[in-house]
Amino acid sequence: MTRLLIGNDFNEDLFTRIAASWSVQRLAWFAEDGDVLVLPVRPEEDFLTYVTSLTGTRRSTLQVVVPPPGHAGTDLLTADRLCDPGFLTELRRALAGRPVADVLALWPDTAVVVLARALGAEDAVPGGAFVAQSGGPLVNSKTVFRAVAAGAGVPIAEGAVCATRERAASAIVELLDANAPVIVKQDYSLGGKGNEILSPVPGVEPVGARRTLSVSGVPGVHEYLDERWDELSRGGRDPVVVERYHPGSTSLFAEFLIADEGVEFGGHGEMIMAPLAKAQVVPARGLKPDTARELVDHGRRLCDTLHTMGYRGRLSADAVLTPDGELFFTEYNGRVTMSTHTYAVVGARLAGLDNADDRVVVERIWPDGWSARSFASAVSALAEAGLAYDPSTRTGVVFSSALDLRDNSIMQCVIAEDLTSAAAYESRLEKLFGPGGTASRTDPNGEENAPCG
Repeated sequence: MTRLLIGNDFNEDLFTRIAASWSVQRLAWFAEDGDVLVLPVRPEEDFLTYVTSLTGTRRSTLQVVVPPPGHAGTDLLTADRLCDPGFLTELRRALAGRPVADVLALWPDTAVVVLARALGAEDAVPGGAFVAQSGGPLVNSKTVFRAVAAGAGVPIAEGAVCATRERAASAIVELLDANAPVIVKQDYSLGGKGNEILSPVPGVEPVGARRTLSVSGVPGVHEYLDERWDELSRGGRDPVVVERYHPGSTSLFAEFLIADEGVEFGGHGEMIMAPLAKAQVVPARGLKPDTARELVDHGRRLCDTLHTMGYRGRLSADAVLTPDGELFFTEYNGRVTMSTHTYAVVGARLAGLDNADDRVVVERIWPDGWSARSFASAVSALAEAGLAYDPSTRTGVVFSSALDLRDNSIMQCVIAEDLTSAAAYESRLEKLFGPGGTASRTDPNGEENAPCG
């Protein structure tokens, strides 16, 4: 069976984002024998060899096809790149007459259906009819989420979807007058980067948002919206979410696979925010049984609704657990997320989380200055330090991303028996890859080392 894997972690109609060609290379974790991968840039061979050595996929059976640069350059798989005639010729050559049985795209974009149609494989796109009619934005919209969740009886924080500045002002004032902090959200921004917290009192940390502003009274709210409404609404194109913010909450997620046959639970975890997503823990630890069950049951209820609508693919249902023990869902993400490989491959296949609960996976998403001179040198340093993943013990460190060449940072997953053991791994990793570490890009004097292979 030949599958086509597409590293398109992006929708150009919705997002303006920093180029992240290194991030989409996580697609390699999902590769199986005989797959063809479409990526925005050619990945390092060291990275592909490393990943396939852990997953058991035969590297020799995989083919990687990279389309010519598009209007946005080489870092993103924009639609013009995916329909380039030369690229299509090269892709057909890589397929060598083999029919495409399945298409796995990171983001359910219409360009994926157009590409599959050009290959005569439109039926291989899960939920292709839904995606072809621009269904992707519906399952990644914070405003649509609130309507779907409310209709399905899934608990959401008090608030409103605001199509006008006036409605936003009214909703913000109502919450602030009740002495409650408010979080204001752009519809499609990722990772909390489009979120801002407004507080009537000082001291509220911007967890899950880029900043906190002190705002009170009708004049203060109008002054804020006069300055920020255009950006928040993308020039009036999108509604804006206004909802009550619960300080001190724990950020959780539950991911599912929505298939023709129904909804399958994948895994859950906790996002560590400082203030934006910094790390994740899979599975989420310390949840009361009733809370864990509620997280999964309500997430499944969202998926059931989207299944009826025709969406097929991964869905993450995100929630917060307040200090009072209340669970509120905050958004959903209908795509292959930065957590999918963590629970579905590293967690299930390496840590064995699909068969046991005696392991935890802690992934550092933003390494805070940790870096390596090269991917190959990082792998060598890990092995020499005795930290590399050991399949016999199901413990150790796995590099979960390619090297980000913008700052030579690298994402790591620690597989351990518990959080205490994971913290011990992290302490040793900092001595290797932290500022001045022996395997870091910078030497103890803070000077950059020359790249080495």
